[in-house]
Amino acid sequence: MKKVLKIIMVIILIVFLLISGVVLWLISFLKSGLGDHWKDYAKVFTMQTKASKDLPPLDYVKNYRADVRFINKKGTVESRPIQLYIPENIPEPMPLIYVPHYEMSSDSVELRRYLEKGWAVASPCSVKSGHNGLLTDDDLVFNNAALYTLRHMEEFDTQRIALVGGSAGGYTTLMLNALQMGNCASIANSPITNVYFNFYQYFEMADRSDAPFFLRLVKGSFHPVLDNFPDVNDIGRWEAFSAVGLANCFGSPFLITHSTSDVLVPVDQITREFTYDHEGNSMPDGYSTRLDPNNPGVLGHTLADELPAEQTHVEHIVIDDPDKDFDLSFCADKMFNINIYDDGPTESYGSHSASAGTGVHDDTLYLEAMFERGLAQNEILTGGKFLLLLERYMGESIQLPPYEGIDDSVYGSLAIYRKEIVEELSGWLNHHSSEELNRIALDAIAGIKNEKKNNQYAKAWEELQNSLLNY
Repeated sequence: MKKVLKIIMVIILIVFLLISGVVLWLISFLKSGLGDHWKDYAKVFTMQTKASKDLPPLDYVKNYRADVRFINKKGTVESRPIQLYIPENIPEPMPLIYVPHYEMSSDSVELRRYLEKGWAVASPCSVKSGHNGLLTDDDLVFNNAALYTLRHMEEFDTQRIALVGGSAGGYTTLMLNALQMGNCASIANSPITNVYFNFYQYFEMADRSDAPFFLRLVKGSFHPVLDNFPDVNDIGRWEAFSAVGLANCFGSPFLITHSTSDVLVPVDQITREFTYDHEGNSMPDGYSTRLDPNNPGVLGHTLADELPAEQTHVEHIVIDDPDKDFDLSFCADKMFNINIYDDGPTESYGSHSASAGTGVHDDTLYLEAMFERGLAQNEILTGGKFLLLLERYMGESIQLPPYEGIDDSVYGSLAIYRKEIVEELSGWLNHHSSEELNRIALDAIAGIKNEKKNNQYAKAWEELQNSLLNY
C-alpha cells in the first residue's frame, strides 16, 4: 500500500512539474514575443493609455451605470450597461465623449484628460470577449442604442457629442458617424474600415502555426463576425458593414490615426500611400498585410480612395521616439483628417504598433476645436446619409434591422427608429432650411435608377415629411 502511495505521489509531482514548466515557458514566450506589450497588455485592444503611476480617486466625478435596452438578433429585449463619468460643478448641459465597443478604463490617461476639460465620458462596461464576435450585428445595434439613450439625458449637450474609439471601437466609431446624425466629431484610432478584408481574408491566415501572436490571440473572439455574412459573395452586404462602403454617408468631421506597423488592422485599408513594400524581418514568409486591389466592389479600395479629396487631409508622421508625448495633428478646415504614424514595417510581435511606447497622443486639442464649432458648423447631410436614414425609417436598414410587435418602446423597434429619424432631421433643420432638406432628398432619390424602388423611396419621403411637419 505504501509503495502504491509513493508511486501516486511521484506521478502527482511529475504532473505538477510539467504544468509548472508549461506555465513558465508560456510566460517566457509572452515576455519575449510581446516585448514592451507585456506591461501594456490591457491597453492593446482598447487603444487607451494606462497611467504610469497610481492616480488619485475621482472624487470630483459622479460615477454610475445606466442600462441600455435594445432588441437583439434573436428578437428578444436585451439590456447592457454603460458607465458614465460626469464631472461635478460643471454647467449642464455639458459636452460628452462616447467611447463605443470597449470600456473606458478609470485609470486611462484619456479619461482623466477629458474629465479635466469638463467633459462627461460614457462607454460600455462589463464588456465580454464574446462581444467582439457581435461587432457587426448585436454590438452595433447596442452602441447605436447607447448613443440614442445618451442623447436623451438632460446632462449632455446634444450639440457637442463626440465619439472616440480604437481598433474594433474605431470601427464602431466610424459606423456610428455614418449611420447617425447629431455627432459633432469622431476620432478613430486604428479602425477596421474593411470588414471583408480584415476578417474574411486577412484574419483567416491566423490559422497558420507561424501567424503573428496577437493575430492568433484575437481571431477566435472575432470569428463569429463571419456568421453575419452567410453569403460571402453578397458584396453589397460587406460594403454596408464597412466604412469604406459608407464613405458617402459620413456626416461630421473625423480624425483617424493609424500606424504603418499595425499587424491587427493593416494600414493598407486606410491608405496605401505609406505602406511598406516589405514586411518586417519577424514576419513569417509569404504572410502579407496588403489589401488586394482586385477585391470586388469598393472592397479593394482604401478609405482614402473613397473620401472626397478636397475635404481630406492625410499627414505622414515619423515616430522616432515612441515614448514622446505629442498633440494629434489636424487641419481644421478639412472634414476628414488621417494621421499615419510611420513606425516601420509590420512585425509579428506587434499589435497596433510594433513598439508599445509610453507616449501619449493628446486628442483634446482636436476635440476642443470641434466642440467650439459645434454641431451647427460641423454636421452635413449627404445624399448617401439621407438614403440610409430613409431606409431605416422605412424599416429596410441592413445595419439596423427593425422589429415590430416585440416592444415599441425599445431601440431596435421600427417605432423607435422612426422616432429617431424624425428627431435627428428636426435637429438638422434647426440650422438649415426645409427647402435644402427637400433638395437633398429629391436629388438622392433621383439617383435611384430602379423605377419601383424610386417610387417606394419617394412615397416614404412624403410620409417622413409629414412626420417632420407634425413633430
